[in-house]
Amino acid sequence: MKRYLILEDGTVFPGEGFGSSIITTGQLVISNNRTGIEQSVTDPNAEGQIIAFTIPSVGSSGINRDFYESINSQCKGVVIGSSSISTVDNSVSFEDWITSLRIPGIKNVDIRALSRHIAEHGEMKASIMDTHDEHAIDQIKALVLPPDLVKRVSTRQSYPNPNMGRKIVIVDLGLKYSILRQLSYRDCNSVIVNYNSTAKEIENLHPDGIIYSNGPGNPQDLPNVIKNIQVLQKKYPILGIGLGNLLIALANDCQIEKLATPHHESSLAVKEVASGKIDFVNHNHSYTLDQKYIGSSDFIVTNICVADGTIEGIRHEYLPIMGVLFEPEAAPGPTDGYYVFDEFIDLIDSVKQQEGAGNQWN
Repeated sequence: MKRYLILEDGTVFPGEGFGSSIITTGQLVISNNRTGIEQSVTDPNAEGQIIAFTIPSVGSSGINRDFYESINSQCKGVVIGSSSISTVDNSVSFEDWITSLRIPGIKNVDIRALSRHIAEHGEMKASIMDTHDEHAIDQIKALVLPPDLVKRVSTRQSYPNPNMGRKIVIVDLGLKYSILRQLSYRDCNSVIVNYNSTAKEIENLHPDGIIYSNGPGNPQDLPNVIKNIQVLQKKYPILGIGLGNLLIALANDCQIEKLATPHHESSLAVKEVASGKIDFVNHNHSYTLDQKYIGSSDFIVTNICVADGTIEGIRHEYLPIMGVLFEPEAAPGPTDGYYVFDEFIDLIDSVKQQEGAGNQWN
């Protein structure tokens, strides 16, 4: 079935439809992930996105349902150059999997030309449609993408991820299963709460530390979360990941900006400033910290992207607050970033020792 990927600037990329036949509109992002397609599609960060995969052929190893990052599919559509019907160990094929998730897809698209266009003009809205006339383009331009992406993916009810160690409250902004796995490996007793939980509700859980997870959308659309951080950061160790990191920055008078070339890649080099160590980690973000404001803030930069100098990690000078913009839980990507969870556990233990000795850190 002939279908069209139509960008909001009027550019049209023809292709062949697969998956759901519905018309869909979302934020088009270019993903350079070579593996972990299952994780990318089910990542809550993908809410509201049409993902264009630059890998030449998708699905050659089939689909592994054990790699899900959430129960439900999250993205609005997928764009690929071509797909393979090969499967491994009787796993489902990529196209059949996308169909089962009721996601619209389009293949045989000139992915190189699409990638160049987005690199030159920036991320923009796009639709997968059956026609490409002026009326269709006008519809895309007029459509306003919803700002409540976090509300759509955050848990409605609090729930536990039990263990016997330190108690961690996770504010779900778009939580990936892999974060829970990493905390379970470290014997953390986690409680996951809705993004809009009040500071008082979180305090009543008596956490040893708080994590603000990664998630979709613009952090400036979450003023209540920013206010909660301003209250809680004076009382508890906090780790921010992805969107959570940006919210921590905004809560401390930093500013953010949209990247000219957003980071959507499972193996992008990041340098640890203090040691010079290079890690290859997963990235999935369109925003970053504005470097003009970091120098006058109480944060130090801990990590930077080797490719473009983007700030990828921060730490507060005197409060037990740390954050990374990359995704230390990987999924997909290398495991180089796992150390972030260990550093957060060490930060919690350090605060406990100070409190046990009668010292005040705040």
